[in-house]
Amino acid sequence: MTLQQLQYFVTVCKYQNFTKAARELYISQPGLSTAIRELEIECGFALFERRPNSITLTDQGKNFLREAEHMLRSYHKLQKNSKLIAEEKTILRIGVAPMGTSAVFPRLRKGFLSAHSNITFEVTEDSTESLYQKIDTGELDFALCVSIALPDKNYSYVTIGHSRLLFCVNQKNPLACEKIHSIQQIGQSPLIMLPSYYSQTKYLKRLFREADCVPNIVQYTSQVFMILQHIREDAAAGFLSEEIARQNNELVSFALQEVENASITMIRKKGAKTFPAIETFIHYLQSSKKK
Repeated sequence: MTLQQLQYFVTVCKYQNFTKAARELYISQPGLSTAIRELEIECGFALFERRPNSITLTDQGKNFLREAEHMLRSYHKLQKNSKLIAEEKTILRIGVAPMGTSAVFPRLRKGFLSAHSNITFEVTEDSTESLYQKIDTGELDFALCVSIALPDKNYSYVTIGHSRLLFCVNQKNPLACEKIHSIQQIGQSPLIMLPSYYSQTKYLKRLFREADCVPNIVQYTSQVFMILQHIREDAAAGFLSEEIARQNNELVSFALQEVENASITMIRKKGAKTFPAIETFIHYLQSSKKK
């Protein structure tokens, strides 16, 4: 099984058509069909169901496609990293939580890279829970997380700052004139939140349950900008980090008594492999904290 075969397969899946795929790959259609049949023989199962005028993936083909795409992404990343290594640059793989780190990470990135131009950041944005998993599996070197609880003994960390979620509405919203200090006062206001697997949303839902309230969540989105835009348009209310909320004059924000301050921490798995760029970054974090 070769990378070329995988690329052929993924391209055929892209178009669901051998002729179009062959045109993009600059090979003949019979040559492409032969390559796919050879791949199926090697796999031991059919990748496509072939009909007179169309092809569709089999269930096994769908599973194989996910693996093939993952393999090709890894290969392209290796190619990119090899070029950086050839240029004597080093890559730090850093994960970033989308909410609460927006004010911290850009300054951190700019300050570090201005002093260490030979080092490159490869940034992944994900939920805090997923970032911890990627730290555990070695997919990331560091993760910038926001959490009420500090990391446990399996992780080393540097506290970068603190952040608090604020309940936000448009200044034209009727709640903007109220003195909101509790979840119970939110009532059935339509809310837009990050997906339910995000630790922030899990935390907020727990607070609603403890207050014996059912939140009126009208939409989930993984984009903080989408939450902000809904509040700006008065289409829904939402929770934003204080850094974001206080930068937008058209928003009215409230600090709810149930919502605690969270710590912004740069975490790393204890015992993980270390190389000079990691040591440099750790030293920079520690120095920045002292300043």
